[in-house]
Amino acid sequence: MQSFSQSVENRTNKKIEIGTELQLYPVGFMPMITSNIFIKEDWALRFRIGGNFADRQDFSGYNDDEVAKGFGGSVGVVKYFSPWGKGKPFVGLTLDIWNMWTKWQDGLQTANPTSGTTYNVVMQPWANVGYQYPISSKWNVAASVGFGREINVITRGEKVGEGWMGIATFSVNYAIK
Repeated sequence: MQSFSQSVENRTNKKIEIGTELQLYPVGFMPMITSNIFIKEDWALRFRIGGNFADRQDFSGYNDDEVAKGFGGSVGVVKYFSPWGKGKPFVGLTLDIWNMWTKWQDGLQTANPTSGTTYNVVMQPWANVGYQYPISSKWNVAASVGFGREINVITRGEKVGEGWMGIATFSVNYAIK
């Protein structure tokens, strides 16, 4: 009987963190609200919602200038390792889905430039590795680097940029439970 009550207690007292995050990539940034729900002491499910703002300029390969913005969310999993120093290293796998609106211009050096707006749904799988540092019993900060790929899965309008990207992430989390 005692082991049953301990197992129920362990299930109901899972650690939950909420926080903010800033993700930077070569042509933009993503501010986020995050939540980590620990399914084990060293494994967490990660959920995020936020915005995505990009200024691709002429990097896309499709247009001379692209400026995009949108919103989306993520689901992922994070594995934390044994403490190293005061903090913990971690690795993560995440899938983002973004609703993006891209204003583009093409042929800017010609007599007949064109412009428009493209809506697309972007799927962005990515992986990261980082370090989480406790600043109190409830608060922690983390930094990570990673890589991912933007894949335009639905496009309404002209083609716009997608492809591989590097990512740097900075976060602050608070343990609510």
